[in-house]
Amino acid sequence: MAKKRTTKRLILIVCEGAKTEYQYFSWLAEKVAIPNNIWDGVEVSNSTTIPNDISIPQKSELGNARKKRQLKSENPNKRLKDKDILKELWGHVYGTDIDSEKYENIAAQPLRYVAQAQCIEQYQGVYDELWAIFDKNGHTHHKEAFARAEQKVNEKLTNIAFSSRSFEHWILLHFEKSNRIFEKTECREGKKPLDCNATQGCKGETCLLGYIRKNHLPNYEKSSKNNLFTLMDELTKRHAAAFENAVWLRQQFPSPTLPIYERNPFTNVDELVRTLIQNKG
Repeated sequence: MAKKRTTKRLILIVCEGAKTEYQYFSWLAEKVAIPNNIWDGVEVSNSTTIPNDISIPQKSELGNARKKRQLKSENPNKRLKDKDILKELWGHVYGTDIDSEKYENIAAQPLRYVAQAQCIEQYQGVYDELWAIFDKNGHTHHKEAFARAEQKVNEKLTNIAFSSRSFEHWILLHFEKSNRIFEKTECREGKKPLDCNATQGCKGETCLLGYIRKNHLPNYEKSSKNNLFTLMDELTKRHAAAFENAVWLRQQFPSPTLPIYERNPFTNVDELVRTLIQNKG
């Protein structure tokens, strides 16, 4: 029987992806972390959602007074979605200019996700741990994101769960030890993914998703809710192997002094998963 706690434990996870990573960690929160009394609350946020009850300033209120207004939705269980929310948070907490870069120039970069976790904690001040999860896949500003994560907010650092080439290398480690270097996440024709397990694409020779489909999960689709949910029971059964393989992968890298955002392959997503689902007693 899980131990009862007298104080609540809350964790914030900010995901790069609005689908795969968001769905993955939301499932673990709902099915494992909270029912097993490991965490009292798990807030999973992404590029389009923030906690319902967060207070943010109006654009006209970003002066000295910095008044707040409460955002509300008709359904309190419905998450707020507003493309300007994070921009307002950013301006309120950091000012209108940060490191000489405007918000619009880094809106889709890893620096954003670290800052989002810090912004939410700045307002809420309730989380025991802060996490940002993102990957290497074609992004920039990784160095800046890791540097900002070292800046404390309410005496808390922001932990980073990073994967290279992408989150799917963590999925792959559930099935095998793999230190294979993938040149891309998925073969595409324009924006359309190619089925590397069938007649098009590299057949998993150079792309990570093609390799997963060819060798382990023939029907795997990135960013597919139904596909991911059907996999979660299978993946959780393989957590022990995935944890072991992730540690093994980090030990294989020949240059441990090289920053992790310059490594390929790499993942430390297992550290966040352990934190989320293993009872610390």
